[in-house]
Amino acid sequence: MANAASLLTLVKLVLRFLVSGGIATAVHWTALWGLILLQVDAVLASSIGAFLGAIVNYFLQYFFTFKTKRQHKKALLAYAPAVLVSWLLNLVLFYSLYGDVFLDPLVAQVVTTGVVMVVNFLLYKKVVFRAKSNT
Repeated sequence: MANAASLLTLVKLVLRFLVSGGIATAVHWTALWGLILLQVDAVLASSIGAFLGAIVNYFLQYFFTFKTKRQHKKALLAYAPAVLVSWLLNLVLFYSLYGDVFLDPLVAQVVTTGVVMVVNFLLYKKVVFRAKSNT
């Protein structure tokens, strides 16, 4: 029975992560698309969008997904390097995929976002918000 409860807890956590991440991704992609329409280079637009999405994402993950009691100072000190890893991963993957593999920047961003999402979940759960520890 403990395994079923643990699985249910994990499923709920993943669903909240997807909702929070979905909202942050919408911010990212909206900025990406808007900047591309303004003739900003797609790689730069994606990087700016990822940064804006990361700001929104922090608050959603902190208050809604992980519902942590960890102090903001400690959470932010863990979030900053995690988000830097995610931002760099987004930059490198998007740069590698756009133009060479995918001609459409939005398709390249969808693939990039899928990879970054998995990395983010692991970093947030294990390092940043530590769902089982409030330290």
